[in-house]
Amino acid sequence: MDRCRFTSSWGGVVRCGEPVYRLGFCRFHFDCYVRGEIDIRGVISERVTDQERRRQINFHGLPPARTTTSAA
Repeated sequence: MDRCRFTSSWGGVVRCGEPVYRLGFCRFHFDCYVRGEIDIRGVISERVTDQERRRQINFHGLPPARTTTSAA
């Protein structure tokens, strides 16, 4: 596995594009794991109540076009 295994809730199938650092996570998501913000499966903890932080965790490593929607 050469890419981070964190799967965003953005459609439930989009994976972080960062390279693996430890335990299958990129450095950012591994740090989130160490801080208890995500579990070993990559699920964001309910203790993370700050919505901005949840978005940072959820959308880290995704192309910007994937995290925004265009108004048509």
